[in-house]
Amino acid sequence: MSQLELYQLENGYRYNSDTLFLYDFISASKLRGDILDVGCGCGILGLLVARDSSVILKGIDINPINVQISQYNASVNGITAEFITGDFSEFKSEIKFDFIISNPPFYHFGVTKSQNKHIANSRYNDSLSLEQFLAGANRNLKPKGVLYFCYDAKQIGWILALLVKFKLNLTKLRFVHSKRGQNAKLALFEAKKSSKSMCEILPPLVVFDKDEFSIETKEIFKRANTISKVYK
Repeated sequence: MSQLELYQLENGYRYNSDTLFLYDFISASKLRGDILDVGCGCGILGLLVARDSSVILKGIDINPINVQISQYNASVNGITAEFITGDFSEFKSEIKFDFIISNPPFYHFGVTKSQNKHIANSRYNDSLSLEQFLAGANRNLKPKGVLYFCYDAKQIGWILALLVKFKLNLTKLRFVHSKRGQNAKLALFEAKKSSKSMCEILPPLVVFDKDEFSIETKEIFKRANTISKVYK
């Protein structure tokens, strides 16, 4: 895959491996059609998917600077995409989407909150609650549309209940563990609107093997092939 150059704020939220793991999870499926990247940040997730698939990409973010950076990153990498500023909790598109993808903010109250507003909006779910996120996904997906997202594994009970509430049927699930034998910290979800399919539980992704990245993690990073640069 061609290298993806991603410009980011030097003193703001910067993408991490969670998004790359989600990209890998999504990549197992052949995506075609209209796709919406919610909370697009610097555009990384949508641009990776668009680089590798035949999709029409649109992104939305509540921070205007993120929309500006995402559009710049699309241009730098020669990818056609549209990014808009908006609050997804209130967003209702005239054109419904075949796919919605997102690494939404999932830090919750009780976790020490960053004083950096850009970081806080990107990480903490008071800027977009899980319920608002899933309601928005249901509202903006086509019938049989598919949602891909990652979230805090410890909140899975709440996640499953809300998926049912918003008629999003869980069809694929994978847990991410820092090391073998440790509890999962992240979960990757595929959910289909108004589907009755059974759920496929994938083998866990283990990030580290002893003190270095596991073979699978290295392969994911290699496939993503991203490089970060400072946006000025």
